[in-house]
Amino acid sequence: MSRAAYTPTVGEPLPRVADAYAAPEKLDWMLATHGHGLEWARVFRVAPDDAEYVWHAIAQAVIGVPISSIRDVSPYGVICEVRVELTVDTRRAPVLTAWHYALRNDAPRLVTAFPTP
Repeated sequence: MSRAAYTPTVGEPLPRVADAYAAPEKLDWMLATHGHGLEWARVFRVAPDDAEYVWHAIAQAVIGVPISSIRDVSPYGVICEVRVELTVDTRRAPVLTAWHYALRNDAPRLVTAFPTP
């Protein structure tokens, strides 16, 4: 099976979205001040300790939402962008998420996510 043999389609939901995952160290980085932590704290009032809670909100929010763009990163696969309206507690804001598919039939792996204006 070759890398990037399967390309998800813009306008359709992420393939295998129910199996989406995020590495714990990615979530830690994303919510830390050296990642996108300042944006997350300002918009959603969350901190690195809230990583699991934020992950579950993201994982639920992307279900059924169409892919807005795809970037080929051959030979490493493709990155899919999905823009969602994320709700964390009582706060709601637009969030850009990026998902990586390395091989055909892989589950999507969260690359990054951050609140957008």
